[in-house]
Amino acid sequence: MSKPRLTIKAGSDGRYSVLNARAQAYEGATQGRRAAGMVAPPSGPNRALNASLSTLRNRSRHAFRNNPWIERAISRNVSNEVGTGIVPLFESSVPEFNEALEQLWLPWTGESCADGSLDFYGQLAQAVRTRRMSGEVFIRVRYRPFAWGLTLPIQLQVIEPDHVPLDLNQDLANGNRIIAGKEYTKRGRLAAVWMYPEHPQDGYSVGANMPVRVPADQIIHHYLPLRPGQVRGEPDIVPALLRAHTYDNYEDAELRRKETRAPFTAFLQKEYSGDSDWQFDPITGEPVTDEDGLPEINAQPGTILTGLPGEKLTLFDGDNTGSGYKDYQKQQLLAIAAGAKSLYQLMTNDWEGVNDRIYRAMIQEYRREIEMAQDHLCIHQICERVGFWFTDQAVAVGLASAPDYAARYNDYNKRDWRTHRWPHIHPTQDVEATVTEIEHDLESHDAAVAKRGYRAGDVQAKNVESRKRKRDLEKKAGLQPEDA
Repeated sequence: MSKPRLTIKAGSDGRYSVLNARAQAYEGATQGRRAAGMVAPPSGPNRALNASLSTLRNRSRHAFRNNPWIERAISRNVSNEVGTGIVPLFESSVPEFNEALEQLWLPWTGESCADGSLDFYGQLAQAVRTRRMSGEVFIRVRYRPFAWGLTLPIQLQVIEPDHVPLDLNQDLANGNRIIAGKEYTKRGRLAAVWMYPEHPQDGYSVGANMPVRVPADQIIHHYLPLRPGQVRGEPDIVPALLRAHTYDNYEDAELRRKETRAPFTAFLQKEYSGDSDWQFDPITGEPVTDEDGLPEINAQPGTILTGLPGEKLTLFDGDNTGSGYKDYQKQQLLAIAAGAKSLYQLMTNDWEGVNDRIYRAMIQEYRREIEMAQDHLCIHQICERVGFWFTDQAVAVGLASAPDYAARYNDYNKRDWRTHRWPHIHPTQDVEATVTEIEHDLESHDAAVAKRGYRAGDVQAKNVESRKRKRDLEKKAGLQPEDA
């Protein structure tokens, strides 16, 4: 065992002091044999990622296409982060303006996609899926002519990160700097993004497919900068990639082993009395030619076999993979789920040993991480930017009246984005808890309803209208209307 080496020297006062110590104050910084395999290069955020990002991105996509655990983990994260959509509540101080935007929003969501394949909420899910699978995604606004007949002459285009070249690094004459395809000013503000018009790996481009400059106010870069100064994003499943690949290969090899072993049931052994007995079929007694090889018995279900004297039938055991195989599988899947930022139970649908209390504790922590992604990334980077584009265009084309729009810009652009609410873990208890919170002033009625994606005033108005309609119908039918 290697021990820290110390150099001790006696001072003039008779005390001893340590002059040199090869032991580190932090065990994680030790340079001994235990740390011999720890490779930790001192790389900056962009140097560490950009050189490997293309490989990581391609491997992540491959895993999503072929590994069911990775596909399930990413898909579950996307469905929880986006759900059926994140809905805006327009909250300016001008009710008429809010009403005009609300009337435009719903029909526009069905026309938002540049190629018409998805609605806005489908594009949102596509963008989040790409961010989690490829590390990042770009969204470009496209302004359309009135002749197209759109509700609002504006559309969105979701663009894969391959369109932005990782190897484009350049100092420009105006003092700006391009880092991995993103152009920044001297003060670090994003000025533009350089993009290939066609996907560089699809082979559809005709002629030169050279990067073009897209101003920053026309583009959204949706990604998670894990380190300050990081300009590109890494896939969610990077920590799980190698383990998932190795585990998938192991499982595939095990499955192939079972497949090749399955046809063999038993081995028939005979104690031959003569040197040439093996040349005769043990059942029929007929000679066995070289072409026939050793005989095989294909027994049907229910067959009773009888043997000749000296013959012994050894039946193979069931395919026993080992007593710890199940535990080993679960441990590997736990690590893959952790690396893919998911819950093992959500990824595998294995709920063995989980009761309602354990489920609440797990799902609350999982949802806290999802809510952080919703607020920090999805709403801040995508929804709010789209909200500004949408509102600006509605005012610019005169579909929403906004006097002094420039002077009151912040007021007109007040929005509250509401995510798809979580399903109740226990419906009765959860609803009763919400009602109790409102009654004891722990939460407002408006806030509780807003969590479901609605306005309390709208819900109350519809309820009053519904009760009135019911009373009118009862009165028309000659019934005694119930009290409101």
